[in-house]
Amino acid sequence: MSAFYRPGDPVEPRELGGKGTQLARLAASGHEVPRFVVLKASAPLPSSEALQTVLRQSGLDRVPLAVRSSAVGEDSRERSFAGQFRTVLGVGAEQALSAVEQVRASLHQQHAYGDESPPAMAVILQEMVAPDCSGVLFTADPVSGQRDLSVISAVRGLGELLVSGEVTGETYRVHQGQVLESLPGDQCEQLVLEQGEVVRRPLARSGPCLSNEQALGLAELGQRLARQLDGPQDVEWALVGTRLVVLQSRPITTLADEPVLWDNSNIIESYSGVTTPLTFSFARSVYAHVYPQFCRVMGVEESVLQVNRPVFENMLGLIRGRIYYNLLNWYRTLALLPGFSFNRDFMERMMGVRQKLPNPPVTPPSHGRWRDLARLVRMVITMGREQARLALEVGAFQQRVEGVLSRQRGRELKKLTPEQLIGLYRQLETELLCEWKAPLVNDFFAMIFHGLLGRLVEKWLPGLPPTLQNDLLCGEGGIISTRPAEALMELARRAPRELFALSDEEMLARLEPGFLDDYLERYGDRSVGELKLETETLRENPTALVSLIRAYLDHPPRPQGGQAAREAAELVARSKLRGWKARVFFSVLKQARERVRDRENLRFERTRVFGLIRRLFLALGAHLARLGALKSERDVFYLTREEVFGWFAGTAASNLLEQVVEQRRAEFTGYASEPAPPDRFQTVGSPALTRFAPEVPAEGELRGQGCCPGRVRAPVRIVRDPAHPGELRGHIMVAERTDPGWALLFPVVEGLLVQRGSLLSHSAIVARELGIPCVVGIPGLLERLQDGQVVEMDGTTGLVT
Repeated sequence: MSAFYRPGDPVEPRELGGKGTQLARLAASGHEVPRFVVLKASAPLPSSEALQTVLRQSGLDRVPLAVRSSAVGEDSRERSFAGQFRTVLGVGAEQALSAVEQVRASLHQQHAYGDESPPAMAVILQEMVAPDCSGVLFTADPVSGQRDLSVISAVRGLGELLVSGEVTGETYRVHQGQVLESLPGDQCEQLVLEQGEVVRRPLARSGPCLSNEQALGLAELGQRLARQLDGPQDVEWALVGTRLVVLQSRPITTLADEPVLWDNSNIIESYSGVTTPLTFSFARSVYAHVYPQFCRVMGVEESVLQVNRPVFENMLGLIRGRIYYNLLNWYRTLALLPGFSFNRDFMERMMGVRQKLPNPPVTPPSHGRWRDLARLVRMVITMGREQARLALEVGAFQQRVEGVLSRQRGRELKKLTPEQLIGLYRQLETELLCEWKAPLVNDFFAMIFHGLLGRLVEKWLPGLPPTLQNDLLCGEGGIISTRPAEALMELARRAPRELFALSDEEMLARLEPGFLDDYLERYGDRSVGELKLETETLRENPTALVSLIRAYLDHPPRPQGGQAAREAAELVARSKLRGWKARVFFSVLKQARERVRDRENLRFERTRVFGLIRRLFLALGAHLARLGALKSERDVFYLTREEVFGWFAGTAASNLLEQVVEQRRAEFTGYASEPAPPDRFQTVGSPALTRFAPEVPAEGELRGQGCCPGRVRAPVRIVRDPAHPGELRGHIMVAERTDPGWALLFPVVEGLLVQRGSLLSHSAIVARELGIPCVVGIPGLLERLQDGQVVEMDGTTGLVT
């Protein structure tokens, strides 16, 4: 066996050591690497003649050499030994053996490996190049841990002054094809090769080492190396004329885990409290389906969408059993949109961001600023067309949902085979989830026009009450969330009075057959927690519906009162605005009203679709229970979507589903009994290892966002479980958050206080429509109030006294 490795020989990591193995892989991958040979780790020190022969055969006998260590394990992820072994530069062939001896002798310096046994050491003999500039490239930011940010350090001449720390090089930060930052260094001297020797000379040239194009080329090379070498790399490079030469590459051994910011600002309205694995896995797949559709409509190229698939697949996280947004991935999604570099502040405001990120992920234009501007112009034109036909598309989407659901109406899903049920799920994915364009575009325009209306009110109508914008949106009509209450009132009028003396269960049994069928068919899936698949809806348990009918008979809901506030607000606006300002203002107002109304109604369509998905998984759960894999059909909610499908398809990692369910049931029961994580927090590494400090209750005045005007003084009723709300008539209802299923309680209360929420949340929209004084987004609300305590709330200022 030869004592030397030459490029093209079989690669033996134990013989070549860390650096030698990486050089061999670089050369085999086609990268330009200076010529080299490696004295293998197990080989004894060669004779001078043998070494001269190898150098001559490799074309290295007449060039200056760099003689470097390559210990086994050196530059690995586990151990780097960086800077602890000897390197000899500017070596001629005659001095090569002496340099090899010096390098191998450094192996026995105790500080290099502490108490460990000395590793075996190979020695690299590599041609030195005479670069114009050289340096180090990190393919991920070693400080922040951000994987898609390259950091380049560069000096003129040889890079030894940089790697030794003697000088600070120029620094370039590159992200997604854009040089974000270039900082000067402090280099006054440079190392150069003169007649085969390394000498120190004054810096001969001023100006930056690298052009932007060269920095981008380096970053692109680094990303290729990271993919080929299985992870982020620390690359030493040299620029020789126009040639980019890789001297060596090693894994970044100290790379910090990238911090992740989690936030449940809006999603808690849909997925409050502990949420089961099935709901999370389904919701995550929905987000991964629908948001690329939105980006596609906005003009994002297909190639960009493919590269960012991991972003779309990880927009949600499940932390201590609760669903959170991965806020950095939301920002990355926004950054894909044309023109984000020009209007980030505006888009953040439109998206309802409560707190801007102190250190958001880098979001430069992806094609250069001018091309990004051109893409923005094209997007604006496209969105103008989308907006013009949106009313038709919303109607078409509602018809499509009705068509799909009507085919399943009256169908007993539990009589279908598992294969038929999974096929039905795939069909629903294709027909609905992959065609979710109308709700997405409408949501976008709802946020845009709602935000624009707010800005116009601030700029053109200063000094007026802060709820003027909300008053203008009251009384639109046509919002489906108010219809279940109307239908319940009708059921209360029609129900035989003698039945109300019975218990809920007895009353349900005595109602004439079919009495509730029409309501349950239309609104049976509209329940508290309706987007959580594990929720038992009114369709499944109509006893709760009987309780609501009884409450509506005892306390008829108030008539809707939003119209008066709307008309008064319009009079104020018309008295202050004239000419083109009035035309622009009322045009924006019209769009905001329609888009907010359709947003609420399209969410009802989503509820209906989720209702069918819920029944589909319950049918699969029934099959699993019948086959002995589960104890109960409802145990299916403790499995993920992939685990359920995989069990039937033979691709499940575990077939012992009953044991999986029991373990998760205990885990999630524990989550429900412990305090929830904060609304917003940051993790480094696995969130499973994060420990959360108890939240400190808010102090000072109770104040939130006023959503619907009116001043009310009354005792509060704190409702934690809307299925058992207690007496609401004559009370102000207090809740942590609401979802559409709570709307059935609204008509009988005097006012509404919600700890979480925004002006576009469900509680705000329905309260405006019903004319109920409402304040949302009140920090510390539930911690500060006690049930029955009398408060005064002001739906205009948002103050609670």
